Amino acid sequence: MIQRLEPDLFRRPAPRGSVSAGGTRRRRDGLVFGWLIASALVLVLLDKIDAAPARVLRTTLQDMAMPALRIAADGVTPAITIGHELADLQSIWDDRNKLREENERLKGWEARARTLERQSIALAELTNVVREPALNFVTARLVSNGGDALGRGALIDAGEAQGLKAGYPVMSAQGLVGRLTSVGTRSARLLSLTDSNSRIPVVVGAEAARAVVEGDNGPLPKLSFLPPGHPVKPGDDVLTSGVGGQLPRGLRIGVVVDGGDMLRVEPAAQLDRLQFVGVLFYDVPSPKPMSEERSQSERSGLSGRLVPSQSTSSQGALPK
Repeated sequence: MIQRLEPDLFRRPAPRGSVSAGGTRRRRDGLVFGWLIASALVLVLLDKIDAAPARVLRTTLQDMAMPALRIAADGVTPAITIGHELADLQSIWDDRNKLREENERLKGWEARARTLERQSIALAELTNVVREPALNFVTARLVSNGGDALGRGALIDAGEAQGLKAGYPVMSAQGLVGRLTSVGTRSARLLSLTDSNSRIPVVVGAEAARAVVEGDNGPLPKLSFLPPGHPVKPGDDVLTSGVGGQLPRGLRIGVVVDGGDMLRVEPAAQLDRLQFVGVLFYDVPSPKPMSEERSQSERSGLSGRLVPSQSTSSQGALPK
């Protein structure tokens, strides 16, 4: 007769005291968790109370918790750093692919630009175009501003001692910043293109539509006085037109953006990050006096009348 074995016979008896140890561990973890919750609630309540004893107790608890927080931060920081590095690696890989594609496109544009440059030089020589003179400049530090994005009281550390005059245009490496309004011996005040007192005649886009960039003390100046049916659209380049002679022609200002109710201009210069600027030595061309122009026209007209009479007399003397 085969004896039937019960499954309980194969169970190993639990060691003595194991159940009590597990229960003690659970109770201890529960007490620690409860203490943490109570401490958090106390800190929240103390943060809402502005009494002097509460501030003292709050700072004391913060100092007591600082070692634990520092240990926790030291344990978490490597993981956060690794995560940031992995994200940076992915971003670097994406930027690498984008830069490779842009480089290929720019190579094509470079070849076209060289061809157009050669054609421009050849046409200028053929038509005897008067070349615009190169402008000298001086670099100065931006030492003060009016509190906003290169606001209404910006100062630079250069002045008459460096040859500066009121009205000179101020540039950054990216584009036009503004112009000088008043110049002292060793300092000058800068009027930004975003200032409400700034008005700059410009040309916009490939069609060279005439307009005016008006500042309104905001980060994006307005694009005003556009002609009816203008072809201007967001993304078009904005350059100085030179109308009025206050600024040179062709200085980069920025690009057109959609401002909702109107078209605006996003400045190419990063006005909130400027440390150094360049001041162009551009004197406003002074028109000739009317008396001088009249005398020149009279002299040219007189010489034009004298030439035929001399030629006629000489021709009349030939038959004799």
